Amino acid sequence: MTLIIALKCKNGTVIASDGRIVVGDIFRTDQKIYQISKGVLVGLAGSVGVIKRVVKALTGLGITNLDDEREIQRIEETLAGVYAYHRRIYENNYDSRKDFDERFNGVLLAVDKDNIYKFFYDGYPEPCGNYEAIGSASGYVLTLLQEFYDEDIDIEKGLELCVYCIYQAMKVSRDIGEPIQLGVATEEGARILEEEEVNKLIESVHRKEKLLRNIWGVISRDLKAQDELEKWVQEKLTALTRSNSVQEAQQKA
Repeated sequence: MTLIIALKCKNGTVIASDGRIVVGDIFRTDQKIYQISKGVLVGLAGSVGVIKRVVKALTGLGITNLDDEREIQRIEETLAGVYAYHRRIYENNYDSRKDFDERFNGVLLAVDKDNIYKFFYDGYPEPCGNYEAIGSASGYVLTLLQEFYDEDIDIEKGLELCVYCIYQAMKVSRDIGEPIQLGVATEEGARILEEEEVNKLIESVHRKEKLLRNIWGVISRDLKAQDELEKWVQEKLTALTRSNSVQEAQQKA
């Protein structure tokens, strides 16, 4: 019961997760984002015990980046080995292969400064586009990202977007909850953000949401304000479109 989000920014990549673990009707918290090398972070969804074993196996590989196909193959083989180990020991305890997979299988997102990869725990890899989400409410989050993601987004705004998406997902799924965990991968390397840094980002997102609610509270009762706001937004969108067109023309030239 997990939500992991990753997205590319113009100066690196970000990865985020919720911190809730659901065991029956009991909520616990656990780590879901890990640094497996200087430049690579992973976020994992699945059984806690399997996650710990996967992280230990991946950390020992010394992966430098996700651009090298040989590195991807090493991750594939390692994940396939962990999956085969669990299947060899436990599969006979389940009524079907499907039941086994539901208990021991999972998905992880891996990021470096330029790339996002999705790996299934049997080793199968999928390169991702500019953003990806896995786990509970991931379909809902992907819809939000489709609406709000911009290729020009920087690291700080990317982190805020991830925080916003996780809080929105909390409203539709009881399986998702705090604490939020965040990581970044840039030219300087990868790291997991400290709790204080995460809290500042959360405060920023909540402050902006409150401002937007207040603005809507005003203009929803004032038709003139609605017209003025619509005009202002249209002017900004027109200017932005014109600016993007100029940049594209300059790049082609």
